[in-house]
Amino acid sequence: MSLVVFPFKEESPDLLGKNISAAAAHPAVDEVWAVASSESDVTSAVLEVVETASVSVGTPVDVFPQERIGTFRPGKGDGMNTAIALAADRGFDRVHFYDADITNFDARWIEGAEAAADRGYEVVRHRYPRAATDAMITWMVTRPALAMLFPGSLIPQLGQPLGGEMLLTSKVVGALAEDPFVAARSDWGIDTVLSHATSVLGVPMYEHNLQEGKRHSLYGSLAELRDMVVECLDAARSLRSRARPAPGSVLEKDLPAPAPADLKEIVAYDFDATVALLVEGWTAEETSLAELLPDGIGDLLLQSKSAPNFSFMNADRWGVVLGHLLDGFVLGEPAWEALAFRLWLSRVLAYTTGPALEGYDDAMDYLEATIREYEKNADHHVVR
Repeated sequence: MSLVVFPFKEESPDLLGKNISAAAAHPAVDEVWAVASSESDVTSAVLEVVETASVSVGTPVDVFPQERIGTFRPGKGDGMNTAIALAADRGFDRVHFYDADITNFDARWIEGAEAAADRGYEVVRHRYPRAATDAMITWMVTRPALAMLFPGSLIPQLGQPLGGEMLLTSKVVGALAEDPFVAARSDWGIDTVLSHATSVLGVPMYEHNLQEGKRHSLYGSLAELRDMVVECLDAARSLRSRARPAPGSVLEKDLPAPAPADLKEIVAYDFDATVALLVEGWTAEETSLAELLPDGIGDLLLQSKSAPNFSFMNADRWGVVLGHLLDGFVLGEPAWEALAFRLWLSRVLAYTTGPALEGYDDAMDYLEATIREYEKNADHHVVR
């Protein structure tokens, strides 16, 4: 039996209904769940589209609020862990997870995952091209951090460790349901923790490439991503003492394919509104933390108190900064969160006005090369 799960929060009922209907109509799918972030998200409009989807194809569809399971901010992690616990209890053979905001979700997502599972892979992750200035938490926080923490293992090879689109077999779901470290991660850090937790189980993994990309609504100011930045950073930091994948662990992938032409032209965020974030909101506490940054980086960053300064934040300096954050960052401390976010903004803006202007393919090659460099020089950056 295969189950499809859509965690959601304040999602458009029309888009949610479209995606639920596409999943429910697939012949491999036996049941669909929409897991809401709160009772208030289970609106009459959502209930109506769920009922319509279920009746139209005859596949059971259920919508219900997530339980409070973890110990961090209530968020996506509670939604995923609610589904994992219930799915383990119900005995589904395969459980798919998909973000509810995908605007181009269709049968190909399910078919690609099911086909890989049919070949014996117990974790199937979807990989897809993104705009050159999209996925900046993946490229600037999670993948570099995993490369520094687990060099030489399969974890740095994961193309999208923050991707919420995956298939897990019953064996994997059962192991995750019993893992208190996974259950605790109730916030945006869940995808990072799941990437690690599934990588150390010793089961074969596969990355399925979706050439058309994952289409979703893009951002205004990158202030929209502030919580996600600091929570994903903390999740990566929490992995410092965790196990490495066993030697011989298998990760195989689809061959890469060219990105769609229109995706290469997309600008993923409002640049001018984001630049303004470098100047505003400095506190004495954040300034004091910035002064402790190594290699003179604090002096360069502090120039943004009077005028935006970010071009200095190249890949080498960012490696130094990220190592410093992996050593000392404290989630929940306002000054640490503000500093980490401002440093990340500096890196994203420097990349956007530098390598990203060289063209899509060159930008992607550059980003991938930075991950290899962080992995190669891991011992210079991370205090374990």
